[in-house]
Amino acid sequence: MKIQKVLDRVKEQLKDYQWEIYYLETKKLRSESKDLDIDVLTSSDEIGYSLRVLKNNSQGFAYSSSFEDDDILETIQKAKELAEISSPDEANGFVEEKVDVEKLEYFDTFGVKTDPLTKALNAVELEKITKSLDGRIKRTRNSSFSETVFETGIFNSNGIEIVEKGTVYSAMIAAVAEENGDSQISWSYGASRFLEDLNLEEIAREAVYNAVNLLNAVVIKTKEMPVLLSPYISASFLSTFSSAFSGDSLIKGKTLFEGKEGLKLTSELISIIDDGRYPKGIGTSTYDDEGTPTQKTPLIENGIFKGFLHNIYTAKKLGTKSTGNGSRAGFRSLPSVGSSNLFIQNGNNDISEVLKEYDELFYVTDVMGLHTADPISGEFSVGASGILFSKGEIVHGVRGVTIADNYLNLLDKVCAVGNDLKFYGSVGSPSVLVEKVMVAGK
Repeated sequence: MKIQKVLDRVKEQLKDYQWEIYYLETKKLRSESKDLDIDVLTSSDEIGYSLRVLKNNSQGFAYSSSFEDDDILETIQKAKELAEISSPDEANGFVEEKVDVEKLEYFDTFGVKTDPLTKALNAVELEKITKSLDGRIKRTRNSSFSETVFETGIFNSNGIEIVEKGTVYSAMIAAVAEENGDSQISWSYGASRFLEDLNLEEIAREAVYNAVNLLNAVVIKTKEMPVLLSPYISASFLSTFSSAFSGDSLIKGKTLFEGKEGLKLTSELISIIDDGRYPKGIGTSTYDDEGTPTQKTPLIENGIFKGFLHNIYTAKKLGTKSTGNGSRAGFRSLPSVGSSNLFIQNGNNDISEVLKEYDELFYVTDVMGLHTADPISGEFSVGASGILFSKGEIVHGVRGVTIADNYLNLLDKVCAVGNDLKFYGSVGSPSVLVEKVMVAGK
């Protein structure tokens, strides 16, 4: 392992420092399909490491993708120099001892050994399935497949040595439906840790269902009405406001949850969990990116806000313990606080039965402008499209309407939660029914 050379030099050069090495090697395979044939096939490798050093509570940080001796020594020197000029902070620190926990398996040996061309053809298969599901699907866009294989290592001066391997497989497609001069597009995405769990038909069906049901959509009149958020839309809202659960946001005063521990903030039907040990989750790992064991952390439990996510730094700063949410964007970044598998817990409602209870219900399948939402106040205003239902039957597609509210207020009005939890990457949700929402149309 290349990192051994770095370890040897660090131990030689940093005897008077505390130090930590984070190592990451990533291999990627990506394919795209066009007209039922492979249009793009690429592979890439990246390897690198970062070094954090501490002296008198001052931290230095440097990284490199070179394992040449001179470059290793230069990286060490740069980290030392930055530590000399940085301001001390007593919250700086590393994992002090390894805690042995059950090792989670999220490396697909079978998938990795499968012939690359065979894997690449998943993009073609996804396009084929999508076009076969409905005659109104005339074209597809961005039918793609990807495989990511990675290995991480965390080593520090306290004797920590943690090495883990993992895999992620994903596929995405946009389906274009056409009828009577109208054209609508909808996309869907899926990801799994094991190749055999990547459900191409499920991905295709979601894209096709949404696209064909938006054909000939109309703008409805402005009214207050029940709104059903699809798993994708509910997960998108949760992802947008996920930073509010971070201990880092609390330290900076940039969260709508500040000072609200123990208070009821949402409907009792809402429970939000971050679970770094969720079986086969995209965000699952045995240890976080600092070497702290991952765990299941309730954030909202039956409507009551329970607390924040922490890494080592925010936990020390706020006088608590890390929740195992030390996260890095790669070897070039310092650890921050990040969610692992963040989701709204499954409910007990069969959504197909819930739909039958309402004379009029707006099922939201797409929103626009969610990036403009304010994670500090919880306010949002988004364009929305979807399907109007009556007594469980589709009436017509809906487009060109706007929904504006506060995220906590929206969750407080939830009257049903489906049993159809679905993850989009590392964020998931079941369908969520909000009793009264003002839908602004014509």
